[in-house]
Amino acid sequence: MSDFLKNNILMIGAVFLILIGVLIPQPLIGLVVSLALAVISFFYPKIGIYSLLVYFPLRSFLIEINPSMKIMGDLIIVFAFLHVVWTGRKDWRALVHFSIFEWAFFAFIGIGSISALMSDVSLAAIIFQVRAFLITYLLFYIVKRLNIDKEDVQQFIWITIAVALLLVCQGLIEKLSLRTLFLPETWANRSLSPNNRVRIYGLINNPNILAVYLTFALIFLVNLYNKVSKGKKILLAVLSILYAGTWLLTYSRGTWLACCIGLVIFWLFTRYTRIAVQLLATVVLGFVLVLTPVTKVANWMETSRIDTGSANQGNNQSADEGDSVAKSRIETTFEKDTIELSKSSGRLFIVNKGFEIFKDHPVAGTGFATFGDSASKSYPSPIYETYEIPPNIYSDNQYIQVIAETGALGVIAFAVFLLGMLVSLWQRRTENKKGSFLLISILLSIFFLGLLYNIWEDKTFASYYFIMLAYALYHQRDGGNYPSWFRR
Repeated sequence: MSDFLKNNILMIGAVFLILIGVLIPQPLIGLVVSLALAVISFFYPKIGIYSLLVYFPLRSFLIEINPSMKIMGDLIIVFAFLHVVWTGRKDWRALVHFSIFEWAFFAFIGIGSISALMSDVSLAAIIFQVRAFLITYLLFYIVKRLNIDKEDVQQFIWITIAVALLLVCQGLIEKLSLRTLFLPETWANRSLSPNNRVRIYGLINNPNILAVYLTFALIFLVNLYNKVSKGKKILLAVLSILYAGTWLLTYSRGTWLACCIGLVIFWLFTRYTRIAVQLLATVVLGFVLVLTPVTKVANWMETSRIDTGSANQGNNQSADEGDSVAKSRIETTFEKDTIELSKSSGRLFIVNKGFEIFKDHPVAGTGFATFGDSASKSYPSPIYETYEIPPNIYSDNQYIQVIAETGALGVIAFAVFLLGMLVSLWQRRTENKKGSFLLISILLSIFFLGLLYNIWEDKTFASYYFIMLAYALYHQRDGGNYPSWFRR
């Protein structure tokens, strides 16, 4: 048996179990696979965390194929948490030692839960939303208390790059096949608006989250690129361009803006001009070598389908129209018509409604599961009829959700949570300049992204961020965290 298999046999086994759940999409099989991975994570919590790096980016696809795998992530995290509690049972003070921003996070959850109870929200809905916020935070709690070494970081990086490659390949096939290949049937038959039809959704099933995920993958690739020999740079350069082109094909304007903000902040702190130039060059090459040819081929195929009368009627659109729609996502972002539409049915409408709710409930809001969060999409909100809000909406703005649901008290607690993380990273900046400033840059860009998405409820982003935060605050020291076989 090779050294690779010896060192990774448990991880390979975990991936094999997930694959079984996909190939045999029976509810019982999905439950057995989820429980098996949960048990593995109790005895080997790091393997459980690695499994999550595969599971969360593919979660939408996995549960579409086998719905009973929906609980897999929660079970893995809970069992890994139980491992930490069990191994640390003799030092209970360490188990309940929390930073200021953690206490603020707990206070925010408490305020939202109590307010929800006072608004007659069902207990099931409250638990659903608490779980949405709390489950990925537990990864911070777990990783903070594990013994993390360079080999663990290597695994983290390479699993991300490998899963990202899978997502990129599937995403490009999705684009070139006009959403007809390697997609669940319900996804392929979905009727998309002209604005969204040109975007790659991927197995994540969300172009915005796919863009955020590929951002992490690109950061890891560029970091590795500067630490390897010339011959190995070629592989990383090719992957970087491929990922950057797919990142652009998501047409995620919010993520693009957030990345620009993060890159500028990172450069201002570190003056690492080479890294900034490399990232920009990668995006430019991705545009020229990936986005442009892929778009042209997709448009040609679209034209061919229309000429033969075989186009999907629900998503039928000419090639020229597809090109113009893609360009308009950037050109019309700040146009008057776009803003007016947003006021009547989009993000500005939600913001206005959020402040209307806040005016009526300024102290502690209306509580979780009442306005534009994960729970209010699954459970009926008791306030939507009163405020004439359509059902089944996301606020697409984390801050207005916090303002409406938790009032002034929740805003203060959430602000301490966000700023507390920033202060903690700043205090540790001397221990590893690049790592700490990278997390600071990511966090500040997420502050902006919170204006556009319910970003702290997304499992893919939050799992990566909390794992990286725990490592940066409690494990990171100067040194090269990259695979030994990639060293000079």
